[in-house]
Amino acid sequence: MNEGLQDRLEKYGLSLYMIRITLAASLSWIAVHSLYGDGYLYFAPLAAILITQSTVKASFEKGIYRMIGIILGGVVSLVVGQFLDVGALSILLILLIGIGVATACRINIQAVSQVGVTSVLALTFYQDHYVMWRVAETLIGVLIALAINMIVVPPKGFIKVKSLVLDGSLLLADALRALVPGSRDAAQAKETLAKAGARLSRSVQQQKEMHFTVAHVQCRGQLSRLSITTGHMKVVQTYVQDIHTEMKLLPRHHAASDWMAEVLQATADCIGHYATSAFGGADNQQPLADALRKARALQQQSFADLQGNCSLNSIRDLGAVFSHLNRVLDEIERAEYAATQIVPRPVAAEAARALFFLKKGLSHKL
Repeated sequence: MNEGLQDRLEKYGLSLYMIRITLAASLSWIAVHSLYGDGYLYFAPLAAILITQSTVKASFEKGIYRMIGIILGGVVSLVVGQFLDVGALSILLILLIGIGVATACRINIQAVSQVGVTSVLALTFYQDHYVMWRVAETLIGVLIALAINMIVVPPKGFIKVKSLVLDGSLLLADALRALVPGSRDAAQAKETLAKAGARLSRSVQQQKEMHFTVAHVQCRGQLSRLSITTGHMKVVQTYVQDIHTEMKLLPRHHAASDWMAEVLQATADCIGHYATSAFGGADNQQPLADALRKARALQQQSFADLQGNCSLNSIRDLGAVFSHLNRVLDEIERAEYAATQIVPRPVAAEAARALFFLKKGLSHKL
């Protein structure tokens, strides 16, 4: 779906969620009517409406719970209906048995409630084929709703999840720079870290969802690469959070020193260079390499200068900070290496294949 078209539709209340529901319900009714003609036609569109969620995974889970509840409730009602007529006693009995079995099996609460609904309906409309029709038509509604969820997706999904990682990574760099006490953004460092983590987590969730959508099949390779690099940035996030915690334990004359601000700035620059290179499309490989060398040299020199000038307790606390700072650089290097290893595989394979045939041809000539 075109992004501009979606924005115009949402102005009139036609959201993507509503479009999914209406399409799924209408197609479910058409499918069941084509297969069975007149009957319990409303079960398929009803199932499509109830299980359609914002993600494919959520819709699939809700569909599974609904099918489990219908099957279990239908079986219980068929058994009880053979011996008792519809009444307070029979309804009490099927609810006790159905919900009791579902609860004992630790079934999800959504399936448990569906057991009760199906049990009462199946007993009320007791017929030999009622449960079979209900299961079949509900299954049709579930499958069509899942298909609609996989086809009708927000526009430019890959670009949006990539921009989320870029924003989260740049916020991580800003948070690391702001960890020096007394700096302009020091008071907002914790909030910036929280925003960075939220954006990275949201991107990870949306990336998982995109693996189930038809519209993103063509960018599956880029999506896998993005998932790997996002995972590395999540690790960097944990290190920055650890640095934030350790900085609070440092004496102020160390935490607020000029050399500490310089070290944090150099390390944060590495995060920013990598983010713009990996997620922003900028060609920053050489600046990133230079930034990594500069940051590592600053970390080593600054920590070496502290030897003999600080107490043992201060050295321990400072060592924890520098250890996490070094891990940030290591993780960025791992992320860069992982990305370069994924991209050139086809090129490397073609080069190896060409070399093989070249050697084979030379051996024949010799």
